[in-house]
Amino acid sequence: MLLLLDGNNLAWAGFFALRRPMGADTAEREARAALLGLMQAVFGVLVRGGGPPGGLGQRREGDRPPVSGLAVAFDEGRPVRRRGIYPAYQTGRQRDPAFTENEPHILAAIRGFCELAACLPVEVLRGEDTEADDLVAARALQEPGPVRIVSTDRDFLQLVDERVSIYSPVKKSVIDAATFAEHAAPRDAGGRRAVFPRERYLDFRAASGDSSDDLPGIPGIGALTAARLLAEAPLDAYLEEPGRAAAVLGRRNRKLEAALGSGEARTIVERNRALMDLRAAAALFPDLRPYRRVGEWVPGELERWMEEQRVFGVDRAATLAAFDRLAEATGMAAGR
Repeated sequence: MLLLLDGNNLAWAGFFALRRPMGADTAEREARAALLGLMQAVFGVLVRGGGPPGGLGQRREGDRPPVSGLAVAFDEGRPVRRRGIYPAYQTGRQRDPAFTENEPHILAAIRGFCELAACLPVEVLRGEDTEADDLVAARALQEPGPVRIVSTDRDFLQLVDERVSIYSPVKKSVIDAATFAEHAAPRDAGGRRAVFPRERYLDFRAASGDSSDDLPGIPGIGALTAARLLAEAPLDAYLEEPGRAAAVLGRRNRKLEAALGSGEARTIVERNRALMDLRAAAALFPDLRPYRRVGEWVPGELERWMEEQRVFGVDRAATLAAFDRLAEATGMAAGR
């Protein structure tokens, strides 16, 4: 199984998890918290074979495919392509002090990881003004065998099928074809899930929007309404026949009806599909070689790095053993 890690996502999560426990009160200490948080995440996922701690929510260990490769993708620069489609894309975070003040620490952590990765049997995927999501999607769709994507970004759920699964490290849950509805379908006030076909997940996101990326959805549609509509018919059916929405919902939704009737809904959906569709984005990267760097396994360098950095929260013996197995599986050279 190929492990595909969303590096920026893990670096930010690791930074916020360790900043306070480490008492990081200077730029240097905050950058170290981000680096160690990222490393803990990468090492831990590899040691566990892409599963959660203790096997929570996972199949029996013997049923899990062995790790055949590990790739970590990072953003670099700004999302130029998507801002060409929608200039407001992800601009909110640049007005958020929690992002602007801490981004330098995350970038320092990424530089540190990339330097260390030169002596690890892993792939680093990164390209100027390119988003990690697109590189992860391209790598996942080009891989013939099973893939486990590690990220909390719910956009990746559109890739879930019998071959591609997601591990969400915050919720410590594995999302695959069998458990998709449990994790993707929203609940109503009575706790009942509004289950819709898995292949309509992209349109679920396109209709309801994504506030984290500053993408508004169709007026009058939230996650639950989107799920209820898509449970009954594809999104295009409502764009073609605006009156259908009220019949499915059993009530009037004036904002939604106005958006459908005026064509505003179609414009929003077409824009959001262009921005959110990871399969379409992956097609822009048919050859990943310009974006890929592959390390050479040098165990002694990793041991020295862990000693110098005073790495904690990591089983060093298990980590080295996991990298040894990975190097053997990938055919990458090892030496002291």
